[in-house]
Amino acid sequence: MMKSCQLSVVSCQLKKGLMHIRSLLLKTENRKPKTILFFLLCLCSCGDEGLIDPHGETTLPPPETTGFQAIDFPTAPGSAWTYVNVDTDQEFTLRVEGTRDIGGTTHRQLTISAITTDDPDQLRVEAVDHLVANAYYLRIDTEFFDGFPFPIFATYFSKTHQALMESAFDMYLPSVDSPGFLQISHRKHFPSRRLLDFPLEVGKEWVVFEKTAGIPVTVTRFVVSDNERVTVPAGSYTTYVVHEEVVYGDSPEPSVFLISPPAIYWIAPSVGVVQYRYSIYRASDEPSSRTFALKSVHLPAPNTD
Repeated sequence: MMKSCQLSVVSCQLKKGLMHIRSLLLKTENRKPKTILFFLLCLCSCGDEGLIDPHGETTLPPPETTGFQAIDFPTAPGSAWTYVNVDTDQEFTLRVEGTRDIGGTTHRQLTISAITTDDPDQLRVEAVDHLVANAYYLRIDTEFFDGFPFPIFATYFSKTHQALMESAFDMYLPSVDSPGFLQISHRKHFPSRRLLDFPLEVGKEWVVFEKTAGIPVTVTRFVVSDNERVTVPAGSYTTYVVHEEVVYGDSPEPSVFLISPPAIYWIAPSVGVVQYRYSIYRASDEPSSRTFALKSVHLPAPNTD
């Protein structure tokens, strides 16, 4: 009974602290670059405690079959993708750098930069729903906290011939020791999330993750096209189109459960995600969408990963 009460108190304190993030992030919007850089460096110094050092790298040899295979989705160390919001011109960069041991398997770190615009005084951390439903990361007890999406600092993934898996993440949360500041919290997925299922082919469908405790949540992805031409600032690409659908609840009555508007990913072989669109959706609000397009890409050669 005591443990349950303590957990309830912690949950209440966490909820109060989480709601403070919104105002805190807005305050960072107009700070000078040097102040913001110092703030971010302080954040980056947190969150490493308890992580296991990596125990070696593995590479994927070229597959014997044709089609969109794991080798066609680049994840080599040093790879970087810069995306721009097509409506606001805000930019951020994903970068593969470093490795961690997660559950006895070497995972690579995908770091998400702060988002910025052409104005050098604007630099802030912000949720960008980069590869999987950002709103379904943080759980309090068995339920997801759905007040608003949380900025993710980094994710940790592994890749085999069969799948691209995300097993852990670092997110910004209120600091317990320094009220009013953010720190990076390292957390694991249980179980890991299946971001891509190889080979990609039209009609393929798979479950990214599902939660059965409390209110059920299921995230599913499916390939709808393998020949859609997309032009973005980085160039023109022939892409595979992947939709992501979130189902919240398990009632057969549409009025009881919720299906979010699908997220869409345009994925080009040997390049990665060149464009994606997702909805900012809450049951009480009208959905609004954001679209990020690839502005530039850096991929170390040769690609043997």
